[in-house]
Amino acid sequence: MQRFISNSLIGFTLLCITGELTAQESKEPRFRLSGFGTLDVTAAGTKQIGYHNEFSHAPQYGGVSIFSGSVGGLQLDADLLPKLSATIQGVAKERTKHDMFNFLDWAFLRYQVTPNTTIRAGRMGIDLFMLSEYRNVGFAYLWARPVVEFYMPISLSHFDGFDIKYSRRIAPGFFEFKAYGGQTGSDITVSRGDLSLRERPFFGANASLETDHWKFRLTFASAEVHAIRNQPYHQLFNALNNIPAALWPQAAEVAGHISAEGKQSSYYSAGIAYDKNAWVMQSEFAWFDSKWPSVNLTNGYLSIGRRFGPVTWYSIGSYAKSLNSPLNILTDPAAPANIARLQDITETAFNRTLIDQNTFSLGARWDLNHQTALKAQWDHTWIRKNGGGFLITQEPLTQDTSLDTFSVNLNFIFK
Repeated sequence: MQRFISNSLIGFTLLCITGELTAQESKEPRFRLSGFGTLDVTAAGTKQIGYHNEFSHAPQYGGVSIFSGSVGGLQLDADLLPKLSATIQGVAKERTKHDMFNFLDWAFLRYQVTPNTTIRAGRMGIDLFMLSEYRNVGFAYLWARPVVEFYMPISLSHFDGFDIKYSRRIAPGFFEFKAYGGQTGSDITVSRGDLSLRERPFFGANASLETDHWKFRLTFASAEVHAIRNQPYHQLFNALNNIPAALWPQAAEVAGHISAEGKQSSYYSAGIAYDKNAWVMQSEFAWFDSKWPSVNLTNGYLSIGRRFGPVTWYSIGSYAKSLNSPLNILTDPAAPANIARLQDITETAFNRTLIDQNTFSLGARWDLNHQTALKAQWDHTWIRKNGGGFLITQEPLTQDTSLDTFSVNLNFIFK
């Protein structure tokens, strides 16, 4: 994957040189540099519960942090030939792993096949949501952060491969269809330590229709786990596979239940947005169907806002719930102590991945000018017993709990 990106960068550099020579000959500007940023202050978490709004972020155990939501990015667009362009985007923010693989969010070539059809190849953003193209650009959306219950389960920000997009204006509005394929991966933090995930093949499609005031969107995607790196996960998996059947007959079955490699997941979502005069509304709902049980869940949100001059007040209701029940291993009282201990570890490890929470949010956005916005948001989150999969906890949640999160941030863009 890294070699693929390196080759893309080399190709991009050569094409930029070609484009620069062309630009000098034609005296037309070929390059555009733009950027974006968010300066954020967030109070979240407790001494026992670590909060993060993306799995790729380090957890926040109470207090105030400037890293939870702060982000900065630069983007270079180059028109190389009449129908060929290139884009590179780098994003700096809090991550589990800081390297060029994670910093480089976009690096692709775009070719205009026809006035209605384009093909891209390289590294591109994961196009699963209504915010896909600007998930890191806080100025581009209403809230202080993307809705945690909906956007956090997908820890992937980009993929390496290709996509093809067809768009045209039809009677109701502007129609767009996109299909894509390639490979993807991410480095994240979960309760059992840092985890590196690689998935291939990764493929999907989406369709959208946009009118003057409405937007509708349908999405499908599928991916297969190619590799997962997490020391506690592999230690547990190997321990289960090495248990003699005479001591624990179901051990191999449980190992297959929690294993990830080679298992496929499918994602389905629908979204709708409305923006007219003083009112703005957006809603998305999704369903994950996976042979990896800890991934199965349903989630969604509804956001409604009202503009008063340059200030927009809004509220959000959201939820995320795993579709699998907590694992309950029946322990044989006569089993050896080491087997009983392994059963307890297995049950705890699986149940800590389950998610069952919902959040109510209130916030305001003040547009200071056409490139700067100030936002403030309060979230109150209810987490059910064995439903803290979004959190980093020292022990599994054995009872219902709740958290409050406060954020203030300044968002800006420049061109």
